[in-house]
Order: sequence, then C-alpha cells, then structure tokens
Amino acid sequence: MQTLALTLWGLSVAAFVALMVYRANLTNHETDQLFLSSDGSTDFREQEQTDIVRRVERLKPYCQGAGGAAALTTIAVVGLAVANVVHQL
Repeated sequence: MQTLALTLWGLSVAAFVALMVYRANLTNHETDQLFLSSDGSTDFREQEQTDIVRRVERLKPYCQGAGGAAALTTIAVVGLAVANVVHQL
C-alpha cells in the first residue's frame, strides 16, 4: 500500500513540476509591451505574444489539476506515515 502511494505521489509531483517548468519556459518569452498601430494591422511580435498568452491560459487548468493531485497525494502519504508510526507505538 505504501509503495503504491509513494509511486502515485512521485508521478503526481513529477507531472506538476514538469508543467510548471513548461509554463515558466513559455512565460520567459513573454514581454510586457503595448502594441499600437494606427492602421489596425498586427505585428509579428504582437501575434507571438497573444499566442503565448493563449497557450499559458490553456495550460492553467492542467497546472491546477496537477497541483491539486500532488497536494492530495502528499496528504495521503503523510497520513499513511503518521498512521504507521501510531500503529508502531
């Protein structure tokens, strides 16, 4: 039981960390700029920025889900460890 819980915890934390690293890599390329044009045309940099923002927003629910799963499995592993210590006493 403990091996399964630790395996699930490791997988959930690894997935969460991978998503956070990917999101950080995406936002590393993002800049805070305001693109103004009088003719209404879009610049390549503006399109790139909107694409980055769209990708980060699409990634947000997965990050929240993976973070929640990592938190829940962490609580479960700590609970199992505490229960094991209490049972030993």
